[in-house]
Amino acid sequence: MLISKLYLLSTLSFLFFIFCLSVAVANNYQEVTFRTEDEGRIGGSFFEGKKVRGVVFAHGAVFNKESWYSLSERLKKEGISSLAIDFRGYGNSVSGKSKELYYDVLGAVDYLEKRGIEHIALVGGSMGGAAILRALAHKVNARIDKVALLAPAGGEAIKSKTIKKLFIVSKGDKFYPRVHALYTASSEPKELKVYSGTSHAQHIFKTEAEVDLTNFIITFLKDQ
Repeated sequence: MLISKLYLLSTLSFLFFIFCLSVAVANNYQEVTFRTEDEGRIGGSFFEGKKVRGVVFAHGAVFNKESWYSLSERLKKEGISSLAIDFRGYGNSVSGKSKELYYDVLGAVDYLEKRGIEHIALVGGSMGGAAILRALAHKVNARIDKVALLAPAGGEAIKSKTIKKLFIVSKGDKFYPRVHALYTASSEPKELKVYSGTSHAQHIFKTEAEVDLTNFIITFLKDQ
């Protein structure tokens, strides 16, 4: 009887611990929704840091906003806010009058601006990188001062001289020639980071280069 009670108590304590842990993770960010210029409704996860720096994370075609959580949590510890979005058609996000993903990026920038974020960086992989480039071609918010692109799958070169640019790609990625051409055509300041292997965009996080890539992006975002 005593053993049964101890077992029950131990089980309940463990379940309570798991519950508290789950609540702590959930409370690490806010689920938010914002409207886009074309009347779309986009969902995102906002990790609140300080108001000096904020980051918009734009995922690739086979990913979602959750794919950026690890990086968002690291940035939050550094005092950097971030908003990881689900593009229209992903999660609970809904298209507006258009299917253009760049509206989602522009809406995310507006959301951070309304929250008082002073400096905004854009980080995107593959499809998300292309959406960022198209957003910048459409309209540049003066608060955007950094852009990090992991093998963007389209878009035009960045001509702004006030935005610091980081292009990331694997040497064996089929998009390497395109990324190198975008890097070459973009204005200074800019940097090209090339990894070995064939992994594409966010898939690089699944390789042995994960730690280096994560630290490299965080350093880029932290540097003035």
